[in-house]
Amino acid sequence: MLLERKLCVGCTDSLDNAKKLDNLSNNRFIVECKCKRRYVFDKELNQYQRATFAEEQQLLRQLEKERQHSK
Repeated sequence: MLLERKLCVGCTDSLDNAKKLDNLSNNRFIVECKCKRRYVFDKELNQYQRATFAEEQQLLRQLEKERQHSK
């Protein structure tokens, strides 16, 4: 119910205010709420879902690659 209204399930803050971390694909990006919960927004469906462990690992790998390229 909360995710349908685009609210964090932990702190009920609006996920539209969440910090965008990175794109997972052309239609999906991952955001982090102020309470540190992570969500994936699907542009086609116009909805959020909790980020899976695999999606969080994908984000961490992308961030690590970017960090290595900036050295």
